[in-house]
Amino acid sequence: MRAFSAILIAVLLFAAPKAVLAGAWCAPQGAFYGKLSLNHYTTDTTFTSNGSRERIANGGKFYDTNMTFYGEYGLLDRLTLSCSVPYKWLQSGTWNETTVNDLVKRQHATSHYNGPGDVEAGLKLGLIKEPFVGSVQFLYKNAGLYTSHENVLPGNNQSDYEIRLLAGKSLWPFPGYCGAEVGYRFRTKAPSDEFKYLLEFGMDLFGPLSLRVKLDGTKSMHNADKVSAPKPVRSAYVDEATGQVIVAQSTSVTSAASSNPSLGLQYDLGKLETTLCYKITERWSGEVSYTTYPYGKNISPGRMCSIGIVYYFDNKKK
Repeated sequence: MRAFSAILIAVLLFAAPKAVLAGAWCAPQGAFYGKLSLNHYTTDTTFTSNGSRERIANGGKFYDTNMTFYGEYGLLDRLTLSCSVPYKWLQSGTWNETTVNDLVKRQHATSHYNGPGDVEAGLKLGLIKEPFVGSVQFLYKNAGLYTSHENVLPGNNQSDYEIRLLAGKSLWPFPGYCGAEVGYRFRTKAPSDEFKYLLEFGMDLFGPLSLRVKLDGTKSMHNADKVSAPKPVRSAYVDEATGQVIVAQSTSVTSAASSNPSLGLQYDLGKLETTLCYKITERWSGEVSYTTYPYGKNISPGRMCSIGIVYYFDNKKK
């Protein structure tokens, strides 16, 4: 049912002719750009508050495999609609320690989530075309396809609102382009607001091959709500054989195993994505990407591999 809901939203938002170009460029009227990607993210480390790396507590490991549809449609030559709909398969594992009469026992706990993640819709308005391309984008993120009671949360379970300024420049006669973006994301409920920035460079290599490199950054505005740390769980029972009262103390298996270390209330993070594109036909192309996380604070870095298929239709007569 969740998968059907996610697909239905995508269909409703993109049930007409469509379009897009990278970054600041708006899609021509009636053009459509659609990308279906399969992404696999994994992590067993986290950035500390001073930016150093350490292993996730209790030997934790986290896996996020997701299939994401991203589409853009040129409503007008200077007005582009966009939407992103992910479906996720999450797994979070950790070792839980329990102390019974001064003896420490370790138990591995694994939690799963299969379902949609945060849905994002956007509106991009072109402002200028010379001496560079400039536009402004409004984004809205919604968490309505899951609840706060999931075993592993696919998102922070709140709405986000973002405004972003985008600039792009063709480097012709060099076969490439560059772009830059800055934005501010307003986050509801507990998470901190965020300053967003992005630097992008793309170029043709040879024949049907092209390369794109993108640095996507997030800087916390440090206004998150205070959240108290979970307390150890204490329990006691009477051993029937000895008549002794046994007192045990443990961390919460549920809170530890269900955590998603790629989420955070107040964090900084840089993502460096390298993508190789292959143009199959005029309308179809394929992409392979690898993403690393070179710097950050209070969030897990991880690594991600992606493959994608892209369809582009520009509605122009030959």
